[in-house]
Amino acid sequence: MELLLLPDYSLLINFNALVSEAVLRLPRAKTGHRCVPTEDRGEEKKIPIEGTSPLFFAMLEGMNRVSLTYAVSEYPLAQHTLYRIGGPAAVALLPENAEEALEAYEWMLTQPPPHLILGGGSNVLISDAGFPGVVLCTQGLQGVEALGEDRYRVESGVVLQRLVRDVMLPNNYAGVGALTGIPGSVGGAIFMNAGTVNGATGEFLESVSVVGKSGGRTHRVMEADLRYRNQSLCAPGELLLGGIFRFCRADTDQEAVYSHYMQRRREMQPQGYCCGSVFKNPEGEHAGRLIEACGLKGTRRGGAIISPKHANFIMNDRQASFEDVMGLIELAKATVRDRFGIVLEEEVRIIRDTM
Repeated sequence: MELLLLPDYSLLINFNALVSEAVLRLPRAKTGHRCVPTEDRGEEKKIPIEGTSPLFFAMLEGMNRVSLTYAVSEYPLAQHTLYRIGGPAAVALLPENAEEALEAYEWMLTQPPPHLILGGGSNVLISDAGFPGVVLCTQGLQGVEALGEDRYRVESGVVLQRLVRDVMLPNNYAGVGALTGIPGSVGGAIFMNAGTVNGATGEFLESVSVVGKSGGRTHRVMEADLRYRNQSLCAPGELLLGGIFRFCRADTDQEAVYSHYMQRRREMQPQGYCCGSVFKNPEGEHAGRLIEACGLKGTRRGGAIISPKHANFIMNDRQASFEDVMGLIELAKATVRDRFGIVLEEEVRIIRDTM
């Protein structure tokens, strides 16, 4: 493992300087209650976040006041996930660039737990009771920079399929089949080493830029850092700013590869509100096959259903609740364990209100 001083964002790591310079913006319409920036630039005035829910007031008792203009209280998280399930965050931080994200992260660390960093929301299931802490959302980090020699600096909020369509396909870079059709953001794809049977995100990474409690670092990616749907580059609770991707030119037409795998996804996977694959595939097996063999395809719990098309997908097709989906997850795990002696491991990240 090689840890280096973070060069790409080195000018942004001085957190004290960031906090001392208030980032004042025109108000942006968002759901929830936002902080009101002071118009007095000569003195930084701490304006408390506004809110009305008991959840918010319970949290506020242990929080410092905040004047971040992109902070929103009682922020509905369902709209931020592909499941469209989840209650409000006591406070959500919605930075729009790396500088704001660093400022937000430093402030979050001064607050009592729990804390959550949320990317594209494609692989999470959030409790209907919400999240009783600070949620830092990274979707605003949208930078893509060509560095030459088939290398690109990509920030964590960029949609992964934008990287495929706007960078890989126009340059006929190899490996399109590994990333085609995967939902969510680049940050989420790096964090879970998302991929398909054809490969995974980490295979294209040269380095990642991460900020933790001890400061920022650039981590050069080694093969030992990467595992199936996991990695050791960025720990839970650390802020992943982005990474440098290195590609190579393909000898075969990658547009044809892309079209092939998109068509396969349309034929084999259901469309609608879901997180994609709910369970990781056990070694030498497929979670979907095991669940189907237990006769659970089409099983319904409230507004959620184990997809009749692919048993490793649990769909929200009738305004499902968190408990509806969790009931099916627990049913599938128990039934597969009892019949095959295999314990399925969730690929979806489950966010409870008691974290």
